[in-house]
Amino acid sequence: MVMKAKDIMDKSFIVLDERTSALDAVKKMVQERHGFVIVSREGKAVGVVTEWDYLEKIVSKEVDPSKVTLSEIMSSPIVSCEKDTPTEEAVEIMVKKGIRRLIVKENDKVVGVITSRTVLEIFKRYVDEIAAIVARFSVTPF
Repeated sequence: MVMKAKDIMDKSFIVLDERTSALDAVKKMVQERHGFVIVSREGKAVGVVTEWDYLEKIVSKEVDPSKVTLSEIMSSPIVSCEKDTPTEEAVEIMVKKGIRRLIVKENDKVVGVITSRTVLEIFKRYVDEIAAIVARFSVTPF
């Protein structure tokens, strides 16, 4: 059975309007314990703001976050895949694009997010399964 993006995606994410201030966004990120927000324009996802974007574009430049909107600091366009994309393809997109989060869509609507943490958790389970199989066939010397 081929695992698909929908099988590993996190369905918990934050969507904020592009006119939201960076300050309000980071407060929401802290409150919800998320390292990113999806930025929307007229109900459509148009970008992503990560904790790194906030540090790089606000904190390091000593900009007042209450005077900056998400549209000014977001990464755009969104890198995404469809919910039925095989997991291997989704991970390949993340690696090729050098991103830690991949937006999952269904009919152009955001339905989830695959994070590097999710990928690592799946990889660990896979390695544990392989190790258990190998251990069953191991022969101990006399």
